Amino acid sequence: MKIAVIRSECSFTKGGAERYAANLCRELCELGHEVWVLAEIFANDIHPDLKHVPIKVNRTTSSRRNRSFNKNAQKEALKLNVDHVIALSRSYPSDAFRVSDPLHCFWMKIRYPGKIHQFLQSLNPRHKAILEIEKAILDPNNTRMIVTNSKLSKKIIGEYYDYPQERIHVIYNGVDHSQFTADTSLRKRETLELLFVGQDFKRKGLGPVIEAVALAKNDGYICQLRVIGRDNPSPYQEQAKKLGILDLVTFEGPTRQVQDAYREADLFVFPSLYDPFANVVLESLACGLPAITTTTNGSSEIITEGEDGYVIEGATDHLATDIAACISTFCALSNEARQQMRQQSRTTTESYTIRGNAEQFIAHLSQ
Repeated sequence: MKIAVIRSECSFTKGGAERYAANLCRELCELGHEVWVLAEIFANDIHPDLKHVPIKVNRTTSSRRNRSFNKNAQKEALKLNVDHVIALSRSYPSDAFRVSDPLHCFWMKIRYPGKIHQFLQSLNPRHKAILEIEKAILDPNNTRMIVTNSKLSKKIIGEYYDYPQERIHVIYNGVDHSQFTADTSLRKRETLELLFVGQDFKRKGLGPVIEAVALAKNDGYICQLRVIGRDNPSPYQEQAKKLGILDLVTFEGPTRQVQDAYREADLFVFPSLYDPFANVVLESLACGLPAITTTTNGSSEIITEGEDGYVIEGATDHLATDIAACISTFCALSNEARQQMRQQSRTTTESYTIRGNAEQFIAHLSQ
């Protein structure tokens, strides 16, 4: 088939949504399809047969950026003689729209509690543009089918939009098992290492994680917290200093070798306020690293409580307390029990492959 894929950024070195786009495009090429990527930012090392169509974007304001990307991507898509158009960014019309980024209607509820606050923010040009585009995408006349990477996203669409549920297909993400490998040997450590990985510290829940480290310390469980990701660490360093645990928290910035960090750590802590499906949780499990995450993160759906991680209620005022309880529970386990969780974490991910994800996508697209 001839397929056009719309994604603002497509690269292995960016965030989870950008890496997903790169992986899907590579697999579609490997499966024999002819693929064009309509993107503003594109890495040319994804696959030699992949064709890039540059999309010009007006970056003077956030609202203009979103509107111009949609308009210009659609203009270029019309020029291509393709069988199907797949939208991985907010764009319409398309044959298939995949929910890669947070559904803005739900994120507004999480980010701005209170109906008055939400209403005032909905008048902000940026939020207004995203909400208008999202509403148009989820008009069944504009999008033939929706692909979500979690039941959470499918449920949210059903609550906020009048889109036929039978046209929404849940396909969980895949992970590169050759890159994300596990070390499940028996470890004996006095001080356990916690790991946090994320590009948006506030939305990913770093504040409650730091507070939880302090609470766990008060319970007698001292852990080192390693923070990896691109964001301003200053407010969180100040928080750690006030809590008296600055010596327990290290900020390393972004890395291209995150798989090494997964393998070195003992417990992944990712209490996201909201994520359709955070790839970092799947990657951590693939590396044999049990994870703590939230019900407002779609990747919590692949975790079995107490076997390969812990799932707590998301976006609550008792988030830090719940995280601390899980950390303490994990620290209290024997070395052998923690090793068993690491082994189970790797086993959990074995059925989630990048090739399988692409094959399921194509199967639904062809119907």
